[in-house]
Amino acid sequence: MATAIAKVQEGKGGGDILSTISTLVDDGDPFIHSFAQRLLKTASVPFNDILVRWVTDGELADPYREFFIREREGRRDMFWSEKYIVASDMIPVHINREMTRKIFQIGRSLNFLRVACDDAEWVANDGPRTQIVEGSDLSDPSHLESFVYRSSSMVNARLMSVLKEKFGLMGHILAMRRYLLFEQGDFALALMEILDNQSDRTGKNIMAHDLSAVLSGAVRSSNAQYESQDHLSAMLLTFKEDNAKQRTWDEVSLMYTLTAPLSYVVPKQALRQYVEVSQFMIRLKRVEHKLQSIWRRQMTEARSYLRSEELQRRKAPGANGGDLGGRGSEDIMRQAMRQSAIACSEMVQFFHQVQRYISLNVIEGAWGEFLETTGPIDAADKTGDTREIDIDKWNEAHSKYIGVVHEVVCGGGSGGGMGFQRNLAGIFDTAFQFINAVKEMYSERTLSSRRGTSSLGSPSPSDHSLQYRSAASGDSASAAKHASSVGA
Repeated sequence: MATAIAKVQEGKGGGDILSTISTLVDDGDPFIHSFAQRLLKTASVPFNDILVRWVTDGELADPYREFFIREREGRRDMFWSEKYIVASDMIPVHINREMTRKIFQIGRSLNFLRVACDDAEWVANDGPRTQIVEGSDLSDPSHLESFVYRSSSMVNARLMSVLKEKFGLMGHILAMRRYLLFEQGDFALALMEILDNQSDRTGKNIMAHDLSAVLSGAVRSSNAQYESQDHLSAMLLTFKEDNAKQRTWDEVSLMYTLTAPLSYVVPKQALRQYVEVSQFMIRLKRVEHKLQSIWRRQMTEARSYLRSEELQRRKAPGANGGDLGGRGSEDIMRQAMRQSAIACSEMVQFFHQVQRYISLNVIEGAWGEFLETTGPIDAADKTGDTREIDIDKWNEAHSKYIGVVHEVVCGGGSGGGMGFQRNLAGIFDTAFQFINAVKEMYSERTLSSRRGTSSLGSPSPSDHSLQYRSAASGDSASAAKHASSVGA
């Protein structure tokens, strides 16, 4: 009695004092053993009442803070990850670590079902209370362990079923993969085409409705229009940084907003990783789309250039190779067009291979491992899989999936890798310089053609400008080829 009273005087109670009394039960003295058993049974009544209410209804009624599970102050709106904690010094010795984890999981799952998922009727009528065997005493450690293990499987299965079937958890994860990671090819192409057609407005000239119009246009122009409205309404096109002066169409990114109760389940860190990967994928898709557009223009302009040369020769049958000025300009132009076409084809191939590696090797591989860990997407799929998956294990698998993709694409993960985002920064800059140089070269050629400066005779000032721009394009093409080989 003195030992138990000393613990009470120290300010301890609940699970801590029960642990102290439990050690006396193992005493070899029959009198102490018998007395400690009676004392433990009486002292356990309040603790057991709190425990039973927690594992059957998900309610924490602990006015004197005697239970080993505590509600954190100021976290009442955080229904899953931060609302409750375990006070390890208050866990009785007869409750092991695995039992503690399951008790904690059962109670907060029931609380989440009642409060966040509006499933109080199931908790009251079909919940863990139905698992209590008639005549059993939950104050008995063996009876408590049996009840906890039965209830844990039932509660976890119910919560995962509600989140998947009622709130479409896996449907949202699939939508984020299709649209934020750009696995939906026709949507990605439609979005890139609309972004390329936008004017060069920057800063405050780009309004929120402009972004909404761009996203809506991409949805209507692709099979995304047949997507669930819940998924479409969750997507948002925004800027990387909320700074009006830095707003350009090159700085947009896709976001995905989840509503309750899914917003309580999926960590914000995982959603941020999705957005960062999306930002890189938009830039990769844009440079690939611009290069493909340049390549198409090169093919068209090359045929047009050859036809115009043929027409000029027919109009001036007396011209010969002595006209070195005009012929030299034409040779420079033809050589620049050929070099830029070769460089463009190689750059398109390079960026296509980067995208293919990310999609097939990184995203698909991580996704397969995620599904293997968490089970089938369809909660109603009867595959005979008996693995017990709770929200914490599901979150761990999902965070690992997007974490692997984020580390490869953006770097900065536990592996310490640089990621494609940093490794390709210089190549992106070179590609955009090459695109601008080729656009200027063909614009100059078209302007010269219209003015008739390609006629036979000495080179005009416009021809000298053309030679300069052609040389610049050739330099950019060489730099692009070198950057592509380094990147590969």
